[in-house]
Amino acid sequence: MAAEQAIKRHECQSAEIVADLAAVAPPDSSAYFFDVDGTLLELRRRPEEVVADEHLRGLLTRLQAAAGGAVALVSGRSIADLDRIFDPLSLPAAGLHGADIRFPDFSRQAARGDLMDGVRPRVAAFTASHEGIWLEDKGATLAIHFRERQELAGEVLAFLSHFQQGRDLAVQEGKMVVELKSAAHDKGTAIKTLLARKPFEGRRPVFIGDDLTDEHGFAEVQRSGGIAIRIGVPDVPTEARLHMPDPAYLRERLRELAAHHLVLG
Repeated sequence: MAAEQAIKRHECQSAEIVADLAAVAPPDSSAYFFDVDGTLLELRRRPEEVVADEHLRGLLTRLQAAAGGAVALVSGRSIADLDRIFDPLSLPAAGLHGADIRFPDFSRQAARGDLMDGVRPRVAAFTASHEGIWLEDKGATLAIHFRERQELAGEVLAFLSHFQQGRDLAVQEGKMVVELKSAAHDKGTAIKTLLARKPFEGRRPVFIGDDLTDEHGFAEVQRSGGIAIRIGVPDVPTEARLHMPDPAYLRERLRELAAHHLVLG
């Protein structure tokens, strides 16, 4: 009853910060899904600069044990890149906005390798012709970053949107980035797929993210009776009903959650 009251208190005031993650999302009944960049870890100028420290890896390991294994990463990054960030920790993961999924038994739902073959040369040429933007080629997705040329946001979006016509492709906007990806997959479909597998099955889903790329995931967990928490003050309308100010705050709540479980255990 106390947990339900805590949830209602937070959900009825969307701007209220989640102060007690153990009350809102207890590990014995929750399945946790985490975005990485801007959520578990602060954003960096380049994606390759992001690395998890031993403290965060330890928190996730303890949370995974407390939740019976029901912890997964849900990211726009490739699974190989997620493994680099969290090495040597290897978690269930959905990469490339849900196009590539690694299940708890390490079986795989792989992304289509040929999806970008017909458009890659044109996207690369566009990026090369504009100083200050750069292409991140993830194989099954293509992301154009424009952090240093924010005035080009509209041009980048319009250029990539052109490739949706007649193809199984969709455009995904993010923070200073626009990405061309599979239209068949998003973070919502990834979470739905993982929820059908043990140990996630039958648990209340909790998804924590920070960006437009996470909105499909927010919507899916709430359709499933779960909880969506957005990191950072939303600057656009969001499906998430709960809020945390920044990644450091989330990590502190995870530390408290792990400590709470040890006390109860």
